[in-house]
Amino acid sequence: MSAVIAPPAEHELPVHWAVAEPDNTQRRGVLGGVRLRIDTVCLVMVCMILIAVAFLAMMIVAIVKDWTQPASYSVAIDSVAGLDPETDLPRDTLNPEFNLTLRLASQRADMGVCFEAGTTVAVYYGGVLLAGAAVPALCAGPRPSAEEESVVAWGRGVPVPRLARDRLAGDLRGGGAAEFDVTLTVQRYTYAESWDVVLCSGKVGDAAALITPCSLYDENVQEPSLEPGYGGYSSQPESPPETGDDG
Repeated sequence: MSAVIAPPAEHELPVHWAVAEPDNTQRRGVLGGVRLRIDTVCLVMVCMILIAVAFLAMMIVAIVKDWTQPASYSVAIDSVAGLDPETDLPRDTLNPEFNLTLRLASQRADMGVCFEAGTTVAVYYGGVLLAGAAVPALCAGPRPSAEEESVVAWGRGVPVPRLARDRLAGDLRGGGAAEFDVTLTVQRYTYAESWDVVLCSGKVGDAAALITPCSLYDENVQEPSLEPGYGGYSSQPESPPETGDDG
């Protein structure tokens, strides 16, 4: 009996199953758009909150400023005498006179402001005190009212360094305009025993200075001295003493 030979087994090819992945492109696009809108809304809200906080801070600063500094001051220098470059400034000491207009206004609608007794004004050039005067009593009503007052600030026998005199002469020659600093020492409204110094700057004949508010220069200074003489201020600033020419 002959043996039966089985045919060789055929090699089975491996079967690979392909699983189709779902197409999420559209879904991802929708989610991305939603996320972008949410981020934009959050950014807008953050910006609005920051703007609101900044606006609130500005309002608080304005309210505090109006409460602690209810008055607005300004000064114009109308004319000056005793500073002629040829006849006055060559001298070691000067006798200057400044005709000033002081303006006082309230920054609040519920109260007026005043130049209280003891208020003084002083004029400087290059940091050198040239003249001063006591300021007459003056009051202005609530905003928007304002009042003005003329004052003569003067000095007698004022020693001025040569460097400052030469510089001032150069500014005044040829019709030039020198810039002076004017300080007002005023009583603070929030604390009756406290005095502040406000600083204004201007040139002779500059009418715009009268609408330019002075800035706070110093706080809690001593009450001004009203003793007559150099470094002090006359109690009658509109009538400077008559003196002869200095040699």
